[in-house]
Amino acid sequence: MLTLPQTGTENDDHNLDRVDPRNLPDVGVGTDNLFHKESGPRWTVKFTVENLTNKVALYNFLSTFSGTHFVAPRNYQASVGYLF
Repeated sequence: MLTLPQTGTENDDHNLDRVDPRNLPDVGVGTDNLFHKESGPRWTVKFTVENLTNKVALYNFLSTFSGTHFVAPRNYQASVGYLF
């Protein structure tokens, strides 16, 4: 929810309640030793889900250096590695 101050009372540096807080959980699982080898080369695997709840959000901080930020929709990332 967006709350706007009355005209003439805005203070972009100290009015922190312009945008309601959000929680955007991420989940990740993985291992650094997939086949449980004692020594030598090994395989690694990782799987991550970002923005698990798939919330849509837009942040506009009206700042010269931050600008407008779009929250990416839910995305998945998987990686496999071989360490030798």
